Amino acid sequence: MLGKSEKELLACDEYDSEGGEWYTDNPIMAEEFNHQQAFDRFEKDGLDIYMWEVTYDTNEKKIIKESLWVQFTKEEAIKWKNERSKE
Repeated sequence: MLGKSEKELLACDEYDSEGGEWYTDNPIMAEEFNHQQAFDRFEKDGLDIYMWEVTYDTNEKKIIKESLWVQFTKEEAIKWKNERSKE
């Protein structure tokens, strides 16, 4: 996920003809990106990259743990991408 903070995650409405985007504090509503998409979009908008981990108990049919954390800040993402491009 991409966002300004954990409370401002990027959400997109694919049915909005004008490409509606907004920020949400609900990870379920936030847009999910694969690694490459996140880095491409991060460069465009300068947002931090977040990871949301959910542990779901299939027997109980409920979420037993949720964690949301910043995976890469803008600065860390730039450094990581620059180092990878040298390989």
